[in-house]
Amino acid sequence: MFKKLLSLSALFYAITASAFNVTFRVDMSQQTDFTTPEVNGSFNNWCGNCFQMTDADGDNIWEATTDLAAGTYEFKYSADNWGSQETLLQGSACTVTNFGFTNRTLAVTADAVLPVVCWSSCTDCASSPNIYTVEFQVDMNGVSGFTTPEVNGTFNGWCGNCTAMFDPDGDNVWSVSVSLQEGTYEYKFSHDNWGGQETLAAGSPCTVTMDQFTNRTIVVDGNMTLEPVCWGSCAACGQSTGPYNVTFAVDMSQVGFTYTAPEVNGSFNNWCGNCAPMSDADGDNIWTLTIALPVGVHSYKFSYDNWAGQEELIPGSPCTLTESGFTNRTIDLTDTAVLPNVCWGSCEACIVNVEETVQGSFLVYPNPAQDVMTISLDGVTDAEVSIHDMTGRLILVSTLNNTRMTQFNVSELPAGTYVVSIRNEHELLRRAVQLVK
Repeated sequence: MFKKLLSLSALFYAITASAFNVTFRVDMSQQTDFTTPEVNGSFNNWCGNCFQMTDADGDNIWEATTDLAAGTYEFKYSADNWGSQETLLQGSACTVTNFGFTNRTLAVTADAVLPVVCWSSCTDCASSPNIYTVEFQVDMNGVSGFTTPEVNGTFNGWCGNCTAMFDPDGDNVWSVSVSLQEGTYEYKFSHDNWGGQETLAAGSPCTVTMDQFTNRTIVVDGNMTLEPVCWGSCAACGQSTGPYNVTFAVDMSQVGFTYTAPEVNGSFNNWCGNCAPMSDADGDNIWTLTIALPVGVHSYKFSYDNWAGQEELIPGSPCTLTESGFTNRTIDLTDTAVLPNVCWGSCEACIVNVEETVQGSFLVYPNPAQDVMTISLDGVTDAEVSIHDMTGRLILVSTLNNTRMTQFNVSELPAGTYVVSIRNEHELLRRAVQLVK
């Protein structure tokens, strides 16, 4: 019996010896509208206000101490029985994300006094990124079959109902305030722990599309109260954001390659390949397609046969926008639009040969060209040969005296459409030529 009691005593000693004294500390100097912070974690079953913190010296650094067994824990700081809680950035050095929840992590191996950290940060307030309060608002009038809307985003690990919204005045405009570090975030509104979610139109002015997911986007650089938006829209309820019909048209009459069907690829269809093929019902080589798009700025280009080939657009051209090294066409859509016919690879209509007399002609080959462009004249003498890009900028010029052929080295020119002009005192001849790389 004595041996049994001794064994139990030894076991009790081993258990208590493995419990360590841990002090948690959080700087609340940048927070308002709270009474008492608390520590919630896997060690207390996220119990709310069962582990409250104190600030004995009034310096706004709150502390709480407890005994924890050796092991690894998740925790976060909250206040007033979950009346508010930290918003921790996924991937931060002091955090771990599991099941969509981002929390602080702690490995207990000895007694420890944790460093003072700023609310929602892994570092002290002096070196922490600026933290701002953002109020999100969504108008749920006209939406049925829900109990509680919520905000889900990159800032909370798309956690479901962890950032529930409130409607204290019953007007069906729901809101919630979140503390966020300065930066860029994606988010959307959902309800009832992902029981339903918004469907946002790709290319809408408040959205970004990545990996086939279209979400709202926000740049946080100060405290802000976002205007109420209608569920699934970038605008307030009752304001139109489209969609509006847009007719695209591309002239393929001067291309020098074989193709089956051109297509429109853009930010609005996630550059999907042949999901938006064009048609040429009257056989005039001008291919068209009408697409319904929301209001906003859209990037796009023409390609053919599921990206077998695509336009090479010149950066700085008036119809283009260059972002992240990619140059595409752009449109700022505000209403129904029928876009003008444009030549493949150009911001302008295809140039038809201008012949003030019919005394001469010329050939440009190969077309499309790559490294060397040969110009052969027939019936034209003492002429100036020039090459312009589609913005009208002079690229190359040469004078031909008593010769019928010349060559240009075009290996350094970017791919695209160029205009070759032959001019003398009698006539002006022009021809479009494609450069490929």
